Amino acid sequence: MTGSMERNEWMAARELSLIVQDLAFSPAELWAALGYGEAEPGSEVRKIAERLTVEAYAVCRPQLGFRIVEGRVDRQRLTLEGADFEPGAIIAAQLRKGSCFAILVASVGAEMDAWLHELREGEDIVAAYVADALGSVMAEAIVGRGLDRLERHAALEGLRITNSYSPGYCGWSVAEQHALFSLLPANFCGVRLCESGLMLPIKSVSAVVGLGVDAERRDYGCALCRKRDCYKRRTGN
Repeated sequence: MTGSMERNEWMAARELSLIVQDLAFSPAELWAALGYGEAEPGSEVRKIAERLTVEAYAVCRPQLGFRIVEGRVDRQRLTLEGADFEPGAIIAAQLRKGSCFAILVASVGAEMDAWLHELREGEDIVAAYVADALGSVMAEAIVGRGLDRLERHAALEGLRITNSYSPGYCGWSVAEQHALFSLLPANFCGVRLCESGLMLPIKSVSAVVGLGVDAERRDYGCALCRKRDCYKRRTGN
């Protein structure tokens, strides 16, 4: 795939088809998101989680897409198509092997967002809390499928991928979402931004992924990030 037209097509923004049955996560991931670490909750919480998981799968309409852009990394700075970002030294170091970059967007969809809002407005605080954790875990499951798709897409050009890195983590300001989304088509994957840079639907994820011959996709390590309240952080780290 060496011609300019083929290269432009390979880099073009694309929204991918994805159904909720494509999503998979373990109960352990949900328990961790709820703050149980490697332990399990009691039977009542497990029953609530089982009921809400069925409801969540019924209303989730996963949205997923990415666009590949030219860019470069310089110490703490990331430049994508002339737009400068300050993700910080931690993320920049992880992206430095990228010769180009993908902007990835994932969302649980407006229908699940409305379901979560209804639960938050209700009187069952436990159900709302469990549902919120479900939304986070399902959004991350969509990201996982996106990385799998992107990995296959990168291989068409003989490239590999890094992990995904998002504004709001490791010191990367959420306010830079506006510049990131300016590089995407309007309403990409049905996601829009608040003035603060937060995304709607709330359970949405934006991320940058490096693509390069020597790029590496690794298991996430908690030593990489200083975010102490991340549910993926292992107890004792």
